[in-house]
Amino acid sequence: MHDYDEPAWGPLPVRPAALRWLLLLPLTLLVLPLWWVMWILLAICCYGLASVVQLVVYVLPRTEAGAIRMLDATLGRVPFIPRWCVTPVALVREGDTTYYTARVDRRVSRSTRRVETSHGYDRDLELGVHYFRGAGAGYVVRAASERGWDLHPVLRSHPRRRLRLRHSGRPHPHSDN
Repeated sequence: MHDYDEPAWGPLPVRPAALRWLLLLPLTLLVLPLWWVMWILLAICCYGLASVVQLVVYVLPRTEAGAIRMLDATLGRVPFIPRWCVTPVALVREGDTTYYTARVDRRVSRSTRRVETSHGYDRDLELGVHYFRGAGAGYVVRAASERGWDLHPVLRSHPRRRLRLRHSGRPHPHSDN
């Protein structure tokens, strides 16, 4: 299993203010719209191909996990909000661990309530690095595991890019509903 106290699972280093305001903000404003168009076109192609793959999965049911991994290996490699992007939150809250931990706690609690009230439907939770940058991936996994979440068994997570969690589907005794 993973050691969530390793530096790779901790908060990302604080980016200098000059880098955020003078380089990353203009890059985000200029390149991010083009990035999103490319991402949407790639998603359309992958989901068009997914209809063909669905036929194969229907005929050969054991290929479903492989089809999910294939879709993740293509579309999952291109994040919707890239790591170099500076969101308005990152501009203002860079390095504010308290803000990010509270943000993660709210998101996990809301997702836990949704899973427990929907009888186990939509048990997946995906958090990009922009969401937990100041708290660290280790904090996310520890806080989420207290509410019945674990790392996704099929889709891969990377502590510096994205976490993919799956809920057990059962109400957790320590849940703060």
